[in-house]
Amino acid sequence: MKIDITREPPADIFRNRGKYLWSFIAFLIMGCCGVLLGVYAILSDTHYYENLETASLAIFVGGAMLVSYFGEKLQAYKSLTPDQMKELAEMVQKHPEIEVYCTLVTKAGRQPIRVEFEACQNWAEDADRKNSPQNQ
Repeated sequence: MKIDITREPPADIFRNRGKYLWSFIAFLIMGCCGVLLGVYAILSDTHYYENLETASLAIFVGGAMLVSYFGEKLQAYKSLTPDQMKELAEMVQKHPEIEVYCTLVTKAGRQPIRVEFEACQNWAEDADRKNSPQNQ
C-alpha cells in the first residue's frame, strides 16, 4: 500500500484488510490440513504413503508461503507501539507536513497505522537529507 503524506489520508484505507485476513486464515487452514494429511500418512499403514507424503508436503509448503505473503500484507494495518508513537510525535514537531497529515488522520476518527508511520518516516528522512549541509 502506498501512502502519500502530502495528500489527504485515504478514506478507504481498511478496504483490503478483510480480504487479507480471510486469505491468511484460509491458507493457514490449508497448511494445517497439509500437516494433518502428513500425520495421517505416517500413522496409517497404506500403500499410498509416498503419494500422501508428497501431497501433504506440497499443501503445507504452498499454504506456508501464502500465509507469510498475506501476513506481511496484514502488518501494514498494525497499530503503533508506544515507541513508534513517541517517534511520530517527534516527527510531527520537526515537520509541519507530517503534522498536517496526522491531524487529518485524527479528524477521520482513527489513529495512524504502521504503513502511515513508515511513510512519515520515509518522508522525514528524505526531507532531512535534502536539508542537510552536504546537499547545499
